[in-house]
Amino acid sequence: MRRFVLSGLALLLAPAAGAASQGWDGWIVGEPCAASFQVADCPLRHIERPVLLLENGSTLAFLHGEGKSIAPDALDKAYGKKVRLTGELKEGVLHPVKLDLQETSGERKFFKGCL
Repeated sequence: MRRFVLSGLALLLAPAAGAASQGWDGWIVGEPCAASFQVADCPLRHIERPVLLLENGSTLAFLHGEGKSIAPDALDKAYGKKVRLTGELKEGVLHPVKLDLQETSGERKFFKGCL
C-alpha cells in the first residue's frame, strides 16, 4: 500500500518537476512592504530584499543580481510596478528568465516656452 501511495505521489509531482517556464504577475516590492501590502509607497531602501507580491497576497522570492537574468538596473526600473516574471520555480524560489513591465511610470514632460 505504501509503495502504491509513493508511486502515485511521484506521478503527481513529476509534471511539476519537469515543467517549462511559467509566468507570475505581481508587484516587485521590498519584503517588509509585502507584509503590509504596501506597493506604491514602498521605500527604495528595501530593494536589497525584493519579492514578487502576487495578486492573492502571497509573496514569491526570486533570484536577481549581476550575472542573473534580472540585473540590478532592471530591478530598479521595475521596483513598485506591476510586472510579469517568467521562469521556473525551484524549491520555493523563482528562477526568472524574463521580466516584463506591465505598467509604466507616468513621465512628466515640461514645455519650455513663453509664459
